[in-house]
Amino acid sequence: MNLQYLSLDKEFLFNWYEDLITKSISHLEGKKLTNGKIEYYKQEFLKQYYTHFASIKVLYPGLKVIYKGKENEISASASILVLIRACLENYSMFYYIYRNANSSEEIYFRFWSWFREGLISRQRFVLPHMTNEQKSEKSHIDEITKELKQCSEFLSFSQKQQKRFLEEGKWYFLGKRRLLELSGFSEALALNCYNYFSSYTHSTSSSILQTSQADFNDSKEITDSMTEALFIATGLYLHNYSSIFQEINELYNDKDKEFVFTWCECGRKLMK
Repeated sequence: MNLQYLSLDKEFLFNWYEDLITKSISHLEGKKLTNGKIEYYKQEFLKQYYTHFASIKVLYPGLKVIYKGKENEISASASILVLIRACLENYSMFYYIYRNANSSEEIYFRFWSWFREGLISRQRFVLPHMTNEQKSEKSHIDEITKELKQCSEFLSFSQKQQKRFLEEGKWYFLGKRRLLELSGFSEALALNCYNYFSSYTHSTSSSILQTSQADFNDSKEITDSMTEALFIATGLYLHNYSSIFQEINELYNDKDKEFVFTWCECGRKLMK
């Protein structure tokens, strides 16, 4: 563990991580999949994460807006914090499906339950241009449900949980903070991060007060401290992604590996 990596300039950190993420994504692009959708969505999870990460990188320096004929520099801290929460949820769900499971059967159940939940959610949308697709997806949901009902994971649910699974698509019964803990965040860090980011996602009075009362420099300090959670999550993501795809691990040099390891350890120890 090299503590110097924790105090690097933020722009340098963003660039180093972006290089590792894009390298990891592009290396697997177009390669033949061995396990269909289960394999495909491992990559899609990281691609979505990268979209959020890249957006945060663009917003981090702040924004310049024209107001009453004058150019003003404003902080994008509220938007950044909402996006960091999206990153944390993406990573923790990836970990829960692909790394926390104890067997290939459990990965199978968790993945298809996650996939089914998304299809069920889309059934609730009123989208005239997708009517035929929604009918087809309804049939697909029924097929997946029939198969998952035979899995030992479903049979281990309580009656109440089985009912929610069948009617709502609910398939995991852990809180979001617990998912973060399982994926490598210390208990205290997971609690602190999730509560804080949630206050911005749901526009609570505390978040509005914070953004309205803070000047640009104050907002920048808040953003700086909260991006630590993003860099921890990214380190943990790359560590686990390269553990699943060994060929990705071979792309990283020794400094890359030490850099990622340091941020992983930071997540496990910070605020413990």
